[in-house]
Amino acid sequence: MPFQILPDQTKIHYIQSGNGSETIIFVHGNLANTIWWEKTLQKLPSKYTGYALDLPGSGQSPETGKRHTIEYFADLVFEFSRSLGVQNFHLVGHSMGGGVSQMLTLKHPDSVRKLVLLDSMAADGFHVLYEYGESRMQFMKKNKDFLDKAVRAIAPRCLDEELMKRVVDAAFCASEQVFTEQPVTMHEANWMHRLSEIKCPVLFLHGGEDDFVPKDGSERTAKAIPGCIFKYLPNCGHSPLLEVFDLYFEEVFGFLE
Repeated sequence: MPFQILPDQTKIHYIQSGNGSETIIFVHGNLANTIWWEKTLQKLPSKYTGYALDLPGSGQSPETGKRHTIEYFADLVFEFSRSLGVQNFHLVGHSMGGGVSQMLTLKHPDSVRKLVLLDSMAADGFHVLYEYGESRMQFMKKNKDFLDKAVRAIAPRCLDEELMKRVVDAAFCASEQVFTEQPVTMHEANWMHRLSEIKCPVLFLHGGEDDFVPKDGSERTAKAIPGCIFKYLPNCGHSPLLEVFDLYFEEVFGFLE
C-alpha cells in the first residue's frame, strides 16, 4: 500500500487507480477511510486518475499530533495533491469529507475544477455527534458491537456484508482523536458566510432517507453556493457510495463528464 510523505513529514496512506488526464481526489468522512472508495476506484472511467487518502488517525495514516479541524484537513489534502504533482483536480467528499472539500475549494479556488458533495456536513457545522456526547463516543471506541450498530446505521441499505465487516473493522481501529475530537471540531465549524465565493461547478447529493445529516443543513448549504445542483437520491441513507452505488456513480460521473 503506498504512502506519501508531505513536506512537514506527515505520512499519508492512499490508494490510486487509473492513469487518465483528469485527476479526482476522494475525501472520506468521520470513522471512514479509503475502503469506502475502493469500488469507485475499481470502476473509474479511463479518462481519470483517482486518489483516495486516509486522513490522519483513520485507516493506515498515523496521527500527527495536530488538532483535527476541518481547515487542517483541507490544508492536508491540498498538500497531498501538491506532493503528487497535481495542480488541479476534481474533488469528491462524503460527510465530514464534504466539509473538508468545501473548505479546500474556498482556500484554493484555482485548484478545484468541479466539486461533488455526498451527504456533506453543512457549512454551519455538524452537531449530531457532539450532542451525542464524548462519553458515548469513548464507549463506541471501546465496544465493537456498539460501533458496529452505529456504522451500519449510516449505511442502512448496504447489502454487501463482507464490505460492511471491513468498514466496521477499520472504524474500530481509528484513533481516539477521530472518535472524540472530530465531533467537536465539526460542531465548531462555520463557513456558511463564505460559500458565495465558490465559483466552480458543484453537485450536492443527499440520501433521501439520510437520518444522520439533517436535510435542512444540506439544503441551506446548497442554496448558498452559486449554481449548485442539489438532488435527493431515493431509497438511500447517509452513504450513497455504499448503498446505491450504481445511481451514485451515474450521477457523479455524469456531472464530472
